[in-house]
Amino acid sequence: ELEGMLGRKHAWETTTKKAANRSWDRVCVVLKGSQIFFYKDQKTYRTTPDVTFRGEGAVELKGAEAEVAADYTKKKHVFRLRSNGGDYLFQCLDDDEMNMWINAINSQGSTDSGAGKSQTLPAGSDKKDEPKRRSFFTLKKN
Repeated sequence: ELEGMLGRKHAWETTTKKAANRSWDRVCVVLKGSQIFFYKDQKTYRTTPDVTFRGEGAVELKGAEAEVAADYTKKKHVFRLRSNGGDYLFQCLDDDEMNMWINAINSQGSTDSGAGKSQTLPAGSDKKDEPKRRSFFTLKKN
């Protein structure tokens, strides 16, 4: 079980339909077994675990994949969760927290071969992120 307050953006409801509300929300994210639940805050989760954020159902992680969202440059420490319930972006406080969530989600969502692949993703994409960030700020100065 893993729990924390993360920024969340629901980007896609399905592979072809964008989510109706794509704004960032600060939510309590709870990974329980092979599902992720969303709550307004940690107090709500602890006192009334059946009252989820906006009455949303859990996201099933079987067949889901989490990866560093290297293409999303508006915020730092963002990872993407692709599942049958669409695409979500999550913002963490730092890279350590982000990698912890990615590894935890991928260990639940995929087979052994998939988990091996996913564990190599964060290290490689961190290196890719560095030049991107520098070029982003360089572009902004001009």
